[in-house]
Formats: sequence, structure tokens, C-alpha cells
Amino acid sequence: MAETKSQSFEEAMKTLEGLVTQLEKGDMSLDEALAAFEKGVALHGVCQKKLREAEMRVEKVLAAQDGQVTTQPFETENR
Repeated sequence: MAETKSQSFEEAMKTLEGLVTQLEKGDMSLDEALAAFEKGVALHGVCQKKLREAEMRVEKVLAAQDGQVTTQPFETENR
């Protein structure tokens, strides 16, 4: 799964979306579906990690001059 970890967020999301599409079609063998699922779980983890890293970078940028970090929840359409 080393190639999975080296993917950009966008690449990982695109690959994950492709896996979901394949799985939804239902024309894979059980072994193929399990392998796709395992890869999808790994890609999900990569995406989550990259999002956490991005959040940390944003918090650094928003750090006040006195060294205190002020954070606010990021509002999305889903909240």
C-alpha cells in the first residue's frame, strides 16, 4: 500500500470514487470485492490524514502574534 500513501489527496479521492463505483456495480468476484474494499479503507485513511494535516497547517497560519492559536469550527454544508 506504499503507492496509496504517496498519492495526493485528489488522487486518493479519485481512486476511492472509482473503487466505490466498481463495488456498486456488483460484478466483481468476492475476492476482488474484498481487495477493493481493503484498498478503499486504506485510501480513506490517507484522505483523513491529509485533511488533518491541512487543518493543522491552517491553524498555524491563523496563529495570533502572541503565539496563541485561535480556532473556529469549519462550517460545511453538511453540518
